[in-house]
Amino acid sequence: FNFYHGELEMKLMSEMGYDASAIGNHDFDAGVDGLAAQLPNANFPLLCANYNFTNTSMEGKTLPYKIFQRSKIKIGVFGLGIELSGLVPDKLFGNTAYSEPISIANKIAAQLRNDEQCHLVICLSHLGFQYADDKVSDEVLAKNTNNIDLIIGGHTHTFFDAPISYINA
Repeated sequence: FNFYHGELEMKLMSEMGYDASAIGNHDFDAGVDGLAAQLPNANFPLLCANYNFTNTSMEGKTLPYKIFQRSKIKIGVFGLGIELSGLVPDKLFGNTAYSEPISIANKIAAQLRNDEQCHLVICLSHLGFQYADDKVSDEVLAKNTNNIDLIIGGHTHTFFDAPISYINA
């Protein structure tokens, strides 16, 4: 990233056949304008339901969710990003507005399950797996939402030998 500002990552993710990606804090390392400049290198959408990019170079360049049809299975996928304030220098994310992810996740997941009739609802999360305090994490998300079948998470670089299951709200 320090040399190519995300270009190589976007090109490799495209070559690997990514269907979609969430947005992480390091995507802002070259600023919101740097992130926007790399989008032509991605042949997949960036999904983020809880960032508002109004009045930034990313405005209109992300989707809250995308629906994929795989054989007879309809899969709804949405993205969530971590709170940037205090994690990323303000000047790098600019006017990007963060919204609390639990209520947004419940709204989007219900829309995908009920209105869009998705068989499977997946959240691409960059919230982090778990924290010692009450900061919103994948674990908190799983326990306080409905209609999400699978959370694929990043940020804390946590690896598991097997999936972890939670009872949702």
